[in-house]
Amino acid sequence: MKEQPFSQKKPNLLVPRDNAAKALQERIDKGRALQETNFQSIEQLSDVRAEQDKWNDYNIEYLSRCFDVPTISEEHSNVSGWAALVMNPSPLQRIKMFKDGIGKQITSLESILERLELIPEPSSTASFSQKATKTSSGDLSSVFIVHGHDDAAKVTVARFVEKLGLKAIILHEQPDKGQTIIEKFESNASNVGFAIVLLTPDDIASSKATPEDTMPRARQNVVLELGYFCGSLGRDKVCVLYKDEVEIPSDYLGVIYMPFGSGDSWHFKLAREMKSAGLDIDLNSAL
Repeated sequence: MKEQPFSQKKPNLLVPRDNAAKALQERIDKGRALQETNFQSIEQLSDVRAEQDKWNDYNIEYLSRCFDVPTISEEHSNVSGWAALVMNPSPLQRIKMFKDGIGKQITSLESILERLELIPEPSSTASFSQKATKTSSGDLSSVFIVHGHDDAAKVTVARFVEKLGLKAIILHEQPDKGQTIIEKFESNASNVGFAIVLLTPDDIASSKATPEDTMPRARQNVVLELGYFCGSLGRDKVCVLYKDEVEIPSDYLGVIYMPFGSGDSWHFKLAREMKSAGLDIDLNSAL
């Protein structure tokens, strides 16, 4: 059978549908924030236009990576971000042209979002989604805390999890039952509903090519366990709390990252993510 050209092929998703929907909604929300800018000067419009261009370039690139054919990314890229030109427009007219133009781009993303449920996932992606759904149906009252050598950070997060009415699972606090370390980890990690990973600057490392450029890093076992939970629970049920100076692993895009400091600004954000993941939480407890 003769293969159809790209322009005639129906697109398939290359990523889980839920992930694509969440990402598109975030892009729509960011576009609306740009559209609703309260302009104080015409110079500010130039700055926001530059942000619009970067926003739209990202959208086009993301769409090209979401689907197996370029039809949808091309459809979106053909939507002009600038309304019909007016000869010698006044500042107010230029602002209106900007708002109308980005409005069209937002509408394009909303249209794609609505059509996602009609676009099939490849079998491998569907299998991954089913696996993630199955494994993430563990004990939604238990949260595994992955940590390094920062005991104060570990205790702070554990007490906050317990404040929310959940059980904090810390590996060294669990009975050994004659198991090896990896067996103990797997038995305790296999039946939780969420994982919190603490990236704290416990090690110092550098590239072999530039040994003088050292960077604080998390322990290797912490990064390994981060990968384990991304695969077993799904990235939407894993949250990374990191200290400012620590290096962030580049291989785990899509995981939720939050800065972790001495204040409590992370409390509500973390609780909201856990509730979104299906854990039974009263957000008032996080305040």
